[in-house]
Amino acid sequence: MTRKQRGFTLVELLVVIAIIGILVGLLLPAVQAAREAARRMSCQNNMKQIGLALHNFESAYKFFPPARADALPGFPVTELGIPAPATGSIAHGPGLFLLPYMEQTNVYNLYDLTQDWRSPVNARAIGTLIPSFICPSNVTANKIDTGNAPGSSNAPRFLAAASDYSIANGVNGRLGLAPYNLMPPIPGYNPTNPATDAEQYIGAILPMSTISSFTTGMNPPFYNRRPRSRIANITDGTSNTFSWVEDAGRPVLYRVRRAVAGSRASGAGWADPDSEFWVDGFSNDGVTALGPCAMNCNSSNELYSFHPGGCMVAMCDGSVRFLAAQTPLSVVAAFVSTQLSEINPSDE
Repeated sequence: MTRKQRGFTLVELLVVIAIIGILVGLLLPAVQAAREAARRMSCQNNMKQIGLALHNFESAYKFFPPARADALPGFPVTELGIPAPATGSIAHGPGLFLLPYMEQTNVYNLYDLTQDWRSPVNARAIGTLIPSFICPSNVTANKIDTGNAPGSSNAPRFLAAASDYSIANGVNGRLGLAPYNLMPPIPGYNPTNPATDAEQYIGAILPMSTISSFTTGMNPPFYNRRPRSRIANITDGTSNTFSWVEDAGRPVLYRVRRAVAGSRASGAGWADPDSEFWVDGFSNDGVTALGPCAMNCNSSNELYSFHPGGCMVAMCDGSVRFLAAQTPLSVVAAFVSTQLSEINPSDE
């Protein structure tokens, strides 16, 4: 007598498929969370490398590397070996000065400090993607800045490899005045007096530059100082002061978590002098500056990351923190400043 073999009925098969679907649905968020945790740790390691490079540079030169360096006719930057040009300008961005201390000496050796960062002589160097300058959570496919809005048919002005990290070394002084009143006023800053614009540079990593003001041209220069930023200058404490922070996604402009078609966020390149920025704050939808949102609302020269709930920041003591997205603008401004004697919360 043969035994009759019994297969699955359609109902049983559908039940099994439904159970598998439920299990996958339960497991998928956990897998995604684990992947993001790994990406976040990698991002943290990138910022630790940047912090270590800053301190190694400081040990060699006895001052922190600048946020940017600009030499104009009659204004060389002798501390860094940058000559004064006969005409035009010679400018360099902040990532350049870290390369020898991040195992990127070969790229650094391709670069000519006596020529502007956009010079054809420097094209090969500035177009080199540096893995430690890219956050693995960054969803942006295009990591080369052409100087034009993404998708533009215009000829590239340059081809600059992007960095997801840069320097928040100032705060828009209007945020401390009416009608905003989002932070304490910056001493010495007067919005009706362009000669006081440079007072908004309250951070630790400062330019060594002569920079033209939007309102006064070169008379007086917007910023004409040669600060040698040292650890001793950070009287608010190195553990309470930003060095580098995340500003991920550039050159694509993001508002909250959406890319804005046909729009560009400037300063994307690690060699771009415009990489540094002041905190302006935005409305919560990321459309309007100035505003109370200091993080993850707009990627155009603001703190911005693709990590859920906040972004990575490196402090001047070399430590790295994850700063919560809801951190008030006044607290972010306090972390930017070196000498305004603010007291930051111990658990931000």
